[in-house]
Amino acid sequence: MARALTSDHQCEPAEGQSGDGALIGNMHLHEAQPGLFMRLNRVRKRADLMIRSRIEPSLKIAVVWRGEPKVSFGPDSHALAPGRALCIALDEVTEFALKSVKGAQEHSAILSLTPAWLKLHMGVSRASQLMPEARHLAHYVWQPSARLIERLEEFSRQRPGTLALRLGIESLALEVISECLAASASLSHPTPEGLGEHWAARLEDWIHSGEAAYLSQAEMAARLGMSVRQLQRRYRDAYGQTLAQDLRRRQLTQVAHLLQDRKLSIEAAAELAGYRSAANFATAFRRQFGVPPSQRPVVTA
Repeated sequence: MARALTSDHQCEPAEGQSGDGALIGNMHLHEAQPGLFMRLNRVRKRADLMIRSRIEPSLKIAVVWRGEPKVSFGPDSHALAPGRALCIALDEVTEFALKSVKGAQEHSAILSLTPAWLKLHMGVSRASQLMPEARHLAHYVWQPSARLIERLEEFSRQRPGTLALRLGIESLALEVISECLAASASLSHPTPEGLGEHWAARLEDWIHSGEAAYLSQAEMAARLGMSVRQLQRRYRDAYGQTLAQDLRRRQLTQVAHLLQDRKLSIEAAAELAGYRSAANFATAFRRQFGVPPSQRPVVTA
């Protein structure tokens, strides 16, 4: 598990204590998306442990809801408290250490956002570009919502493997990122280029390219550097209707224009509009335009 994101990993019990069965519980590493990793921990330490490794460049998000692990990134030490979360930017390979005592429990989620994922989804080349202070080891502490802690606790109890769980893990990871970035946005600092202040233009690009049909609101919010609730509120203030309603109208209108040239099948139109079922698409289309898609109405808006 450690090899996926670290090198020179060492886990050493205190002198005179056995390393056999030093950890008891569950620990699972999930690649929620290519380059986006989340490790869920529900463990108890059966020995005094010192864990060391070298961590590759990434944005790290640690959420703790039970236990008080003490960690170090380079020269900086951090004591993580239950119900709190740490976000830290690692722009270069960094020495990591975690010290825990016998009997200590740790229920936590650790997210690693690799440079490739940050570049593709956030438009930045270094993790520090998303921080209030753009430097290596820049960090801030934030408070996750009770709902997020509840979801993390629920998923940490489950064993990986099912498709439904994998999809749930992806949604959960994006929710953590969304809340983390929203906490950063609430601090007094300039919004990183391409995020926040340009949200409407980026959203328009996704709509016109058709990409919006394949993005959840959580994914949109995470890419735009805000929470889902912030995105919904901003959209309603700017356009006078909810994001979900307007996206549905825009997607249907765009597909209606494509249907007018009669080169697009109903099934293909449904897929472009983000509907898994052609029947559901036809129902939504009729509700929006008053006629079925098979009539290929002339739409001017």
